[in-house]
Amino acid sequence: METQAIVELFPLFSVANPETLEWILSVVDEEHYAHHEEIIKENDWGKGVYFITSGWVKVRSRYNHQEVVLEILGKGDFFGEMEVLDESLKYIDVIALSDVELLSISAQRFLQMLFKDTQVQHKMLQLSVRRFRQLYRRFQLHQQTPKIKLIKTLIKLAETYGKLTEEGAEIFNIPEQDLADIADISLSDCQQIIGQLQHQGCLESDPSRQVLFLNNLKQLNHFAKQI
Repeated sequence: METQAIVELFPLFSVANPETLEWILSVVDEEHYAHHEEIIKENDWGKGVYFITSGWVKVRSRYNHQEVVLEILGKGDFFGEMEVLDESLKYIDVIALSDVELLSISAQRFLQMLFKDTQVQHKMLQLSVRRFRQLYRRFQLHQQTPKIKLIKTLIKLAETYGKLTEEGAEIFNIPEQDLADIADISLSDCQQIIGQLQHQGCLESDPSRQVLFLNNLKQLNHFAKQI
């Protein structure tokens, strides 16, 4: 990957100086995972940081024989940094939702990068604060109706990872149970609401390509405020 490509894809590196960028590209490893393949096992946290160059992953909790999806991440995002900076998570793993390509950097070299370039260090702090703000916003949705929760979850995925096409904002066709988990609603509510949104012309799926189209983000935002 060229330096310009990594800067455009990952906001963390947008402030890095040229020497840091060249060094990063010399120490990262390219990794490839197939659909359903385990990327990080629960005991592997803290060994490195992973940057998604293509595909979709889910962060999953497995405890007391129960599985819950905590987060869905896509191209341009990264994970594993908090476990390098703090103690490792327990009972959490990361699974490929689609074919996935990553750039990985070891924990030691990630810390070297932060010490090497104070601008990257500051950007890392900004991105961490943004993630906590997103978690707070999800917490604020706890008392909302299932429909608002699901619509806002879809909008967030589209605005963060979506690709604009003639059909609308295109995202991966996330399994309904995983979508229900991150929206904090039941599977039956998720299925019913998706059916309603498709009937209303707000959503359209293409199973052959495993994609979901949000046909009008502005309309969905307006719709969520009216419910």
